[in-house]
Amino acid sequence: MMMGQSEALLDELASRARISDMLLLYCRALDRCDVELMKSLYWEDAVDNHGVFNGGAAAFAEYIVGDTKQRFESTVHALGNMLIEVEGDVAHSESYLIANCVLKGDRAKVEDTFGPSYAAKFDWDEVAGIPHEFFFGGRYFDRFERRNGEWRIAERMLLMDWNRCDIARSIFDEGMLAHLRPLGRRHPDDALYHFRRAVEAGR
Repeated sequence: MMMGQSEALLDELASRARISDMLLLYCRALDRCDVELMKSLYWEDAVDNHGVFNGGAAAFAEYIVGDTKQRFESTVHALGNMLIEVEGDVAHSESYLIANCVLKGDRAKVEDTFGPSYAAKFDWDEVAGIPHEFFFGGRYFDRFERRNGEWRIAERMLLMDWNRCDIARSIFDEGMLAHLRPLGRRHPDDALYHFRRAVEAGR
């Protein structure tokens, strides 16, 4: 049965809201290293073209979460402009991304991530163990499909627009900053999960 104009508009708005939530949930899954949440956002036959990994989305989720744990002390991914175009059971989106990733201060990891020219700038007797920051701007291009009433990612591509790499200058243990607690952690130890469990328990 054909939907009326009002029904079609409500369906489009609901679809946009769901897709927007999924784009944001991807950032949560990546920053918290929650591999099962990330997998749940893709269809089983979805593909992800991320540059460092191009292939099936389930394998990508395992790869990117494992690599993030191994390479970075912490990551923060935030979305800005989001343009979502819905056409029936298919939708396309372009999402602007800003990410700050704190790289572990190991020379091998730094050189593998930023390249030998960057690593050669430093006296490693002086900077060994000091983290480095990868500040990144890019965009996600996504194709969503609605199957049996459910939206998920069918195809994703990451594009890099700019980046900045340098020694980390974060302060956690002095002045006012020493009192900004709790600090972010990964799944299942982040305060988000403790907070939600407490709410669900009726506290």
